[in-house]
Amino acid sequence: MGSMLYSQALLALFLVVSLFLPLSLQQKPQQEEEEVRAEQILFNNVSSSLLRGRGLSNGCNLFQGKWVVDASYPLYQSSGCPFIDPEFDCQKYGRPDQEYLKFSWKPDSCGLPRFDGMEFLRRWRGKKIMFVGDSLSLNQWESLSCMVHASVPNAKTTFAKKDLLSSVTFEVERIMSFH
Repeated sequence: MGSMLYSQALLALFLVVSLFLPLSLQQKPQQEEEEVRAEQILFNNVSSSLLRGRGLSNGCNLFQGKWVVDASYPLYQSSGCPFIDPEFDCQKYGRPDQEYLKFSWKPDSCGLPRFDGMEFLRRWRGKKIMFVGDSLSLNQWESLSCMVHASVPNAKTTFAKKDLLSSVTFEVERIMSFH
């Protein structure tokens, strides 16, 4: 009698799980799709706002495009940038080509303005930027620091590095910084 009751309880549990599992699986992708749509709407609103602020037309899709060779690149020389960790300086370690440095992203539906370090500092005056992540985030931080440095080479800079945390401050006219 006890084993029969146990079997019935297991069967009932199986039926309940088999009824609700497909429902929960169906709702999860829909919920994820809604979250992705919300993130896309938020990103599109933010990127549209930024693009309008830079005088770019509405409807610019930054994700559709291609990499093109731009003879005016690179925006900085790695050997002249004090913020690049030596192990990430490909030229220092003898990479023979430099063509990889001349690529820029070209969206299909609009043009992107060239990076302007002074304008960047003006817009970010009094604010801080933090990159969190792995070595790719570190490369982005170093690259941004180097692009700003190349734009204002005579600016007084303060560079501090403690363990895994680095910060750089650029002083131009007034103190402007990003971390």
